[in-house]
Amino acid sequence: MLLSKQYSSRGPILLALATMLVLLVFAWHFYMERSAYYDLSYHLLIYLKDKSLFVQNRRFVAIVTQWPTLMAIKAGWSMDAVLRLYSVVFVLYYLAAFLLCAYWLRNEQVALVVVLLFVLLASRTFYWAQSELPQALTALLLFYAGIARQAPVRLRFSTLALAALIPVFIFGHPLCIIAFLFIWSYDWLLNRRYQDWAYYGLLALALAMYKLRVMLIPPGSYEATHMTFTPNLIKYFPHYLSLESFHNFWKLCGTGFLALPVLLLALSAFYVRQGTWLAWLRLALVWAFVGGYTFIVNVSNPDYTEATYLENLYLPLTLFVAIPFAMELLPALERSWRGRGPALASSLLAVVLVARLGAVWYQHVPYTAYQQWLKQLMAYTRQFSERKFIMYPDNIDPHRLRVGWPWWAMASETMMVSARNSPDSAQTVQVGWEVERLAEAGAKPEVVLGPFETFTNADLPANYLRFASTPYRVLNTQPPQDTAALRPYIAAHQQVSLALATPLPATLPAGKQHKARIRVSVPAAAQPLHSGVRGPHPTLVRTAFYQDHDWPSDTEPTQVALEVDVWQPWTQTIGIQPPHKPGHYICEISLISLNYRAWPVRLRVPVEVVD
Repeated sequence: MLLSKQYSSRGPILLALATMLVLLVFAWHFYMERSAYYDLSYHLLIYLKDKSLFVQNRRFVAIVTQWPTLMAIKAGWSMDAVLRLYSVVFVLYYLAAFLLCAYWLRNEQVALVVVLLFVLLASRTFYWAQSELPQALTALLLFYAGIARQAPVRLRFSTLALAALIPVFIFGHPLCIIAFLFIWSYDWLLNRRYQDWAYYGLLALALAMYKLRVMLIPPGSYEATHMTFTPNLIKYFPHYLSLESFHNFWKLCGTGFLALPVLLLALSAFYVRQGTWLAWLRLALVWAFVGGYTFIVNVSNPDYTEATYLENLYLPLTLFVAIPFAMELLPALERSWRGRGPALASSLLAVVLVARLGAVWYQHVPYTAYQQWLKQLMAYTRQFSERKFIMYPDNIDPHRLRVGWPWWAMASETMMVSARNSPDSAQTVQVGWEVERLAEAGAKPEVVLGPFETFTNADLPANYLRFASTPYRVLNTQPPQDTAALRPYIAAHQQVSLALATPLPATLPAGKQHKARIRVSVPAAAQPLHSGVRGPHPTLVRTAFYQDHDWPSDTEPTQVALEVDVWQPWTQTIGIQPPHKPGHYICEISLISLNYRAWPVRLRVPVEVVD
């Protein structure tokens, strides 16, 4: 028997389609924020160099998004076109899965879940498009869209074709097995598949594939080193709830993940009102998987605070609430309110989708800021004859005012940004703690340092990346290391000037961090102003607030490193921390030599701090 999985009105599916199309527009518009960022930039570098797919950890689901991009490179598309395609192809894959669910498999309810997967809890994840987890979850939902309509599951060719997706999503990501187990158990209860033997066969196949997957993990590999749940379960017993990961999760539930507790409460009320033992079991299942999965992720990553990566790991939580919402709660709303239910359900869904699309749009700010900073850095370094550079991690955005951390991919990110319009404009910036070792390795003119490997100029395709044969230049050199040499160094740099690139607001909110853009200029005779922070007395930018008669405020001064050696004027965004007490203050931005003395270089701006 084929079950109906369509809504009583066209509202939900049209809203879902419109949402996917908006995400497609976002992917087109924010293509640099997605493709020239983090893993995708590194993957593109490998495609360009090797002209082959780059499937990691046997996650073959990634072929769907890698193959079109590789074909575009082989066809000789421009770098800009390749970058845009790579951003768009992910959403095209998700859109195709949505259309297949809704119009081929005729399961509008699961089609809506495909859309909710990418907006209900996700915002930062949109800009980290590479992850195989959402790609695998999409394949899982495509599988479920076909199976959910069959009660019992029939042994026919279409069922075998759907079963072929099981190895795809199981190998796609190790956490996908948990999402599968939830879906299997939920539908087992919902459609009472107690004697559906083919349905049990699908479970056996998935468990066998997962067992095979685990057996094939090489010792010491990325996945092997990230299987930390069991050792952490022992290490942190019984103080799990005091872990930093749990504190971060509770904060998320009040902000970006607000839909999670709201839907949990709505589903709880819905199931309790039904009052049947099966409803109670489904409610228990939802809560058990939400709580259990959260526990697994938080214990496995107790101190990891990188927001984009963590949001990606939490994505399966979306399925645990979106599936019962789309398959039970929303249809129940459509049947209620004396014929006005469809309009009510569509209206509520529209509010949720529009709000979450707004969240995805708003989240672009730090990613766009990072791309703008990369472009600024590339423009600044064109003053040098070299086109290859080295930076120290602690000099890069220490206050985390934008994304761009971890910084391991910056070598490939800068290649994509600089060569977007012409292969002759290619530049690269390698970031690492061992500056001297990197400089020694980069002293050979033909060497190009990648994120994890070393290339030569000849290894890279000349129609995309052409580097001049020059050694690497270090952008963070050291100031004098002892106080005797520091005195004449500071005296020689007294004419360094600090200026606001954009004016500070006349009023600042009390106790809330604000950003300021300062321009550092150095006279030709005093160039450069060294930015290195590896010694005992680095030159730092210090920000402090003073009351009348230069009396210190209730907030400690903040200090931040210069991001580069300053030759030509350099503009840098810094974080300033206003006092907690309202009043009139002087905001002073100055240079200091850490653990030695302040410089006679300062900028003073009157501001008012308000509640």
